[in-house]
Amino acid sequence: MIHTYVEKTDPKFRAQLGLFCLLYNLYIDELNVLPAKITRLLAGNAVVQIVFPQQDKLATFGTGFTAYKNLLRWGNNEEVLTAFPTMPTYPAIMPVLCESNIESLFKEILQDCVDNGMTEATAKALGVFAEDVTVLLNEGTPNFSLKLAGGGHPLLHCTMKGYDGFEVWKDTGTGFIRFDVSTSANYTDMTPLPAAGVDVIWNYKIIYRYQNVQIGNWSPILAIAIKGV
Repeated sequence: MIHTYVEKTDPKFRAQLGLFCLLYNLYIDELNVLPAKITRLLAGNAVVQIVFPQQDKLATFGTGFTAYKNLLRWGNNEEVLTAFPTMPTYPAIMPVLCESNIESLFKEILQDCVDNGMTEATAKALGVFAEDVTVLLNEGTPNFSLKLAGGGHPLLHCTMKGYDGFEVWKDTGTGFIRFDVSTSANYTDMTPLPAAGVDVIWNYKIIYRYQNVQIGNWSPILAIAIKGV
């Protein structure tokens, strides 16, 4: 059984919903969702395509209007105000109002599509196919950096993305051993530093972890000079 998803952000949700509604009729025989549900979704999509951009315009207008007000109150005495800001307006022709919680209806319809045998190809064409997360994570290589933190200890940094953490492997001259596991993007190696006058090189490499196992590719090996204290 395939997996579907619904976009999180407003712009992406609007685009995803619009694409699905635009192309649904091309796959109507395969998906076979109750016509009444699709009618409701189409009505919701029509309102979403108006309201979401309108909200963006109003947010931009609000920022600009506040700047205009501030200029009016505290601006340079020699500056002359320009024309009043133009408020966003609705289109001349508006869609019929729809039910609330269109996202919930969309999710329900996507589940109907899956239950009715929607193929992976169709889900991709409609913009609702969710890639297997482990497939994507298997391709990841840690974005790994290394520097000295306060006190002279090595600070490792890795972009976490969707991973649970990363394994730290360390070589002090006798080969790499698994040193520790970090569940945050930053990891400080608090190993006692060498004695004063003794300088050493420590090498590190890391690999992501997901669901308590290694996943993805090894990072490049990074070396750092450690000064004795």
